[in-house]
Amino acid sequence: MKENIPISIVIITKNEKDRIKECLESVKRANEVVVLDDFSQDDTVEIARSLGAKVYQRKMDIEGKHRNYAYSLADNEWILSLDADERATPELMDEIEALLKTAPTANGYNIARRNYIGNYWVRYGGWYPSAQLKLFKKSEFRYEEVEVHPRAFMGGECGNLKSDIIHCSYRDIEDFLIKLNNQTTREAQKQARAEKKMGFSRSLRRTIDRFWRSLVGKKGYKDGSWGFILAVFAGFYQILTFAKLWEMLLDKNQPMVQKTQAGSTMQNNERQAITAVLIVKNEEEKIRNCLESIKWVDEIVVVDGMSTDKTVDICNEYGAKVIQHEFEGDFGLERNIGIDNSSGDWIVQLDADEIVTEAFKKKVMEVLSCPTEFVAYKFRRKNFFLGRPMKYGGWYHYSLHFFKKGFARYKGRVHHELIVNGKIGTLEEEIEHYPFKDIETFIARHNRYTTYEAIEMYEQKGSMLDKKLRKKLIFRPLKIFRKLYIKKKGFLEGMHGFIFAVLFSWVDFSRWAKYWEICKNDEKL
Repeated sequence: MKENIPISIVIITKNEKDRIKECLESVKRANEVVVLDDFSQDDTVEIARSLGAKVYQRKMDIEGKHRNYAYSLADNEWILSLDADERATPELMDEIEALLKTAPTANGYNIARRNYIGNYWVRYGGWYPSAQLKLFKKSEFRYEEVEVHPRAFMGGECGNLKSDIIHCSYRDIEDFLIKLNNQTTREAQKQARAEKKMGFSRSLRRTIDRFWRSLVGKKGYKDGSWGFILAVFAGFYQILTFAKLWEMLLDKNQPMVQKTQAGSTMQNNERQAITAVLIVKNEEEKIRNCLESIKWVDEIVVVDGMSTDKTVDICNEYGAKVIQHEFEGDFGLERNIGIDNSSGDWIVQLDADEIVTEAFKKKVMEVLSCPTEFVAYKFRRKNFFLGRPMKYGGWYHYSLHFFKKGFARYKGRVHHELIVNGKIGTLEEEIEHYPFKDIETFIARHNRYTTYEAIEMYEQKGSMLDKKLRKKLIFRPLKIFRKLYIKKKGFLEGMHGFIFAVLFSWVDFSRWAKYWEICKNDEKL
């Protein structure tokens, strides 16, 4: 039986119950394991303690400071620093054991990492060997105490080990984009505090440079479609950071957009009844404004996707009929549940981030009070992007969500549409739409949506030839950008229009990348 190695393994965790066990089991030969946990809400702490780790808890504030504190908790002079998604190979533990028996001349050692996305080892594009200073003397090492990408400082000589760390970097593309979204926000905040003003031209050059270096300079093309996808995301990191910095530096004193609400009540004087149906989940920040704007309707029906915040309580304040139904990515189903639980003659389907205007309310009342040949109406949706209503870029459009009950049903999971049995009229009156408060929220929301969309595409199309998918990945996002920025005149919106077109091009690219990922995983089954 092999002896314990006189080394401290230090691991930073937060909600890592799915990964911490494999990490700890890979270093069980060490004579000390220290886990610094950021108050996990899952079973991370319990699992770590059950496997013999010393567990401490501290709120993560500044990454470098947090890591330095973790190292101070170790008893041994030599430390191997790991994250919960990293595993030490048996060969690495053997090499470290042999090294420490020979009185090392260096104060630290770089270790190569095999980075994985799902089950795929990314070998090119700068992803391997991707060596990091992971083994070091505690007395000679510290991190720069900054929030993002802290630099390592160590005195003395630094060596290199031959063995690898297995890095389960990302579960899938969605997980990759979650972390990219967080990192770019922190990077933009760092630049904003430093009062850095990266110009648009420089940012665009760096975007192209990051893409080219990843795909060509670092031979990412050898990873095939994975290499191209990751090169695009590498470039997107730069332009997204610029967009978030630009957003942060917008004039803070610009007048706030006045949200028009139609909250007054109205008597039902021989008119048909109307029900407002809302599809929601965890919308406590927005739902009250929406409900205030529809207090005049005869009935409010809310289909709630099992919210964990105060959404349902707020809906109950307004006398809404709440139906709770676990959301499984099928928006058409959720909207039809709302229809089936409505008692009004007419239905208007809304989201929690929409506000009904006074003009729209008056027009609806006219429809309800007079005979009409139409059984449904499309109306104007006034969409706001970063506090500004968008007139160009294709985002000022009609929406078909006002109809007579019994004459329309929704079809489709993500890109659902209203199938109407009868004539459709048009209303020029607007509903205001405030879909996200900032770019970070946009990325997070569409990261979820594109996952649902990719699943729906696979269910409808099945697997697609890799060659055909590559064409979609290359040309579809470019086509979207051209459509929004040129054809739909998004350029007239200035920087708002450019960033808008870039973001929705990213949405399309992510959708096809995730669809490709599903096809690849299916081939391995």
